[in-house]
Amino acid sequence: MTGALSPTTVLLVVGAFLFAALPHLAAMPPWLALVIVLAAIWRATVEVLGLRRPNWLIRGFLTFGGLALVIAHYGTFWGRRAATVLLCVMIAAKLSEMFRLRDARVVAALGYFLIATQFLFSQQLVLFAYLVVGCALVTAALMRIQRDADSAPTPVTDSPPAAAGAASVVRDGFLLMLLAVPFALVLFTLFPRLASPLWGMPENALDGRTGLSDEMSPGNIASLFADDSPAFRVSFDGPPPPRSERYWRGPVLWRFDGRTWRRLFYSNRAPERTPRPGPGAFSYTVQLEPSERRWLFSLDYPVRAPEDARLTADFELISKTPVTTLMSYDVISQPDFQDSVDLLQTMRRFALLLPEGSNPRTRAHAEELRRRYPADDRALIDAVLAWFNREDFFYSLETAPLGRHGADEFLFDLRVGYCEYYASAFVVLMRAAGIPARIVTGYQGGFWQAADEYLLVRQSDAHAWAEVWLEGQGWTRVDPTAAVSPSRIRDGARSALSGSQGWLSGEWLYQLRNQYDRLQNLWNRWVLGFDARRQQNFLASLGLDTLPPGVKAALLVALAGLVLVPLALLLQASTNARRRRDRLDRAWHRLCGRLRRAGVRPLIGETALETARRSAERIDNGHELITLAGEYSMLKYGPFRSETAVSAFGRKTAGWRPIARNPSSFNQS
Repeated sequence: MTGALSPTTVLLVVGAFLFAALPHLAAMPPWLALVIVLAAIWRATVEVLGLRRPNWLIRGFLTFGGLALVIAHYGTFWGRRAATVLLCVMIAAKLSEMFRLRDARVVAALGYFLIATQFLFSQQLVLFAYLVVGCALVTAALMRIQRDADSAPTPVTDSPPAAAGAASVVRDGFLLMLLAVPFALVLFTLFPRLASPLWGMPENALDGRTGLSDEMSPGNIASLFADDSPAFRVSFDGPPPPRSERYWRGPVLWRFDGRTWRRLFYSNRAPERTPRPGPGAFSYTVQLEPSERRWLFSLDYPVRAPEDARLTADFELISKTPVTTLMSYDVISQPDFQDSVDLLQTMRRFALLLPEGSNPRTRAHAEELRRRYPADDRALIDAVLAWFNREDFFYSLETAPLGRHGADEFLFDLRVGYCEYYASAFVVLMRAAGIPARIVTGYQGGFWQAADEYLLVRQSDAHAWAEVWLEGQGWTRVDPTAAVSPSRIRDGARSALSGSQGWLSGEWLYQLRNQYDRLQNLWNRWVLGFDARRQQNFLASLGLDTLPPGVKAALLVALAGLVLVPLALLLQASTNARRRRDRLDRAWHRLCGRLRRAGVRPLIGETALETARRSAERIDNGHELITLAGEYSMLKYGPFRSETAVSAFGRKTAGWRPIARNPSSFNQS
C-alpha cells in the first residue's frame, strides 16, 4: 500500500518510536541521543508545517552519518549495546523517508523489536510499565496506519482534531493490549520453556554494571556506596543469623603490588576438605541480580557448590558462566568450620609476601609490636584493633588517593577511609609482623524485610575485611572496620556514614525503596523465576506433567482458542460500535435494518453495491437502493467527503422504505 499518511499517524509513529527508544537513549552517549531525538522532532515538524521533503542526498547523509557516529563511539557494530544503538539510529534515519504507509508500518513494527531489546539489559519490574505502554503506543500507531489504508484522508475541516483522533486510537491500543492479557497468560504458563536460553550473554553485556571484581584498590568499594541497587536477596529456611555474622563471602585476595590486591591462581583449586552440616548450620536460598561477574555469595563456610558452580580452596563460590540474568541458588553454610588448620608452606609464603622496600613505617611499627608480643599472634592482633579504636581513625567516604607507601600514608597520616583502606593497611601490618593474612571482599549486613521474611543486600553494603591465619584455628575473620566504626557492622553502612550520604540520607526515601523492593521480589519470584523447573512443578501440581507432548500441544491450542474466541468477539463488537458511531455508517446500517425486516439479509463480506443488486430482485424500488448504495460507496471510499453530502445521504435513507413485490415477505424478520 503506497497511500499518503495523515498528520495524526505521523505524530503517533514518531511518538511511539521515541518512547520505545527512551531507555536506549538514556544509556547511549548524550550527543548521539540528541541526534536521534532531533531527527524524530524534525520529521514531525515537516508533517505539521508542511515543509519540503528531504531529497535522496540528505537521506543518504543521515543514514551513513549515523553509521559513522556509532562506529566512532563503539568501534564496532557487534555487541548488544552497539547493535541496539545502531537500530535506534537506523530507525531515526528511516523517518526521513517515511511518507508512505509501507514505510510507516516498518518503523512502527520495529518499535516492538526495540522494546524487546531493552530486556537484554535489564528485567526490572519498572520496565514492565515501559513494556505495556510502549507496546500499546506501537499498536495504536499500527491501527492508525491501517485506518489510513482503509480510506483516503478526509479534508481537515471535516476531520476531528488531531489530538482527539490520536487519543481515541491510543485508547484503542491500550484496550487491545488489555484484551490480549488472557492469551498472554496461557502462553506464559503452558508454552514449553527451555532449561537454558537459546544464546548466552557474554561478559560486559550489561553496560559495565557495577559490582565486586576479582581485584581491589583503595577507593573501589567506596564507589559502590552510591549504588543503592539490590545485589541479591536471601530467604532463610529458619531464623536469619545475627547482623554481626552476615558476612557474604566473595573474592579472596592474596597478591599485593603496593596498591592493588588480586586473587591467587592457586586459589582456583578445589578445597582439601569441606565442612559437614551440623548444629548451627544455615540453609538458605540466594536470588542473585545480574552482575556480569562469576561470584556467587554465601556465608562462611559453604558446604558444597550449587549447580553449575564450583567451590574453590578459599571457599569462594564461582559460577561457570557470568551472571547476566537473575539467578537463584541454594546454599548450606557451616559457620564453625576451621579452614586450613595446617597451612601449606607455599600458601604461607604467599600470605606473607609484601613488595620490596614498601611501607617502611608500617614495617617498623610491626617490628615493635612483635617485640611486645613475641609469640602471641592473637594478642598482637587485639593490640592493633585497640589502637584503631583508641586513636583518631575515622570511617568515611571522603578518601584520598594513596601513593607507593599506601599503608604508611593511611596509618600514620591520613587515618580517614572506607573499609578497603582499613582492610588493606591491616593486612600489610599483619604480614610485616609475620602473621599470614589475606583480604576477603563481599557484602556485610543487609536489610531484613520482616513482612516477606527475606534479607535485601544492596551494592552499597559492599565490604572488605581481613582473614589471618592462627595456629590451631586456621583462617580467622578479623574486621578492622568493626574496631573503628562498630555501627557499620551493627547497623549498616548508612548509619556509619549518616553525615555524608547526600540524597541517600532521607529516611523516607530509604523506606520507600525498601517497600518497592518487596514488589520487585515478587516479580522476580513469580515472573522472572518461572523457569523450566518451576513450570514442570506447576504442571505436576495439575496432574499434567505425564501427558504426551502431542496432548500438551493440543491442550495449549485449545486453551489459547478458548481465550481467543471472546477476544475476537469483543474486537468485532468494538469494530461494529465504532462503525455505528460514524454518521455515514449509521445511516447505511439503519437502511440495512429495514432490508432485514423485509426479509433481505446482507451477507458477511458483501459490499453495499452487492447487497443492493441482490436485494433489487425482491423489491420494486430496487433501482433506488442501488443508487443509495452507490452514493454510500462514493462517500465512504471516494476521494472527497463533506458533511453536507453525508447529511443529504442521511435524509435520503431516512425516508426510504423497501417496497416488496410479495407483501408477505414483509412479515419475515
